[in-house]
Amino acid sequence: MSTLQYVRDTSTNKNRVLEVDSSCKLSVNDAAAQSSLSLINGKITTCDTSNIEVVASALPSGASTSALQTSANSTLSDIDSKLGGTLTTSAGVSRASGNLAVASSVTSGDVSASVDANSYKNIAVFGNLGASGDVEIQVSNDNSNWYTSDKQIYSNYSSYDLYGSFQCDARYIRVKYNITGTITIRYALMA
Repeated sequence: MSTLQYVRDTSTNKNRVLEVDSSCKLSVNDAAAQSSLSLINGKITTCDTSNIEVVASALPSGASTSALQTSANSTLSDIDSKLGGTLTTSAGVSRASGNLAVASSVTSGDVSASVDANSYKNIAVFGNLGASGDVEIQVSNDNSNWYTSDKQIYSNYSSYDLYGSFQCDARYIRVKYNITGTITIRYALMA
């Protein structure tokens, strides 16, 4: 069974197919390349993580195969011990939350204060409108020019609670109230 591998030909900047057999040996049809590969193949007799053997004729004058093998084994053991164990990260998920309105009286068309969501991508807006209605999410990159997004969140018809989550690339967000009454609206941000 053969496997195809694609590589980039630097002279033509096109993908070329390299084919290896089930023993992971490279299949080459180019005579010059076959000649070069046969020279390399004659120098390396074994290559795995426990032992690297190089034939003496491949070494510079005066070099020792046993010294190279010991050095390689030591280096590979060093790498193996560094990779072993558990990978841990010190940074957790960054979160922030706050209130846009708490038991606040609003008139339809009013807007909340803005929230700087610069370090966050995921946003949730939730709360209670005290009556059937909705809020619209507005976005801005400069905290001055505001645009209504495609996110409109409606309260449910029994308890008037609302919840909506979305991703936003704009730096600032705020809520436009499409209801008159006493409401509570909160937000949560997550990186």
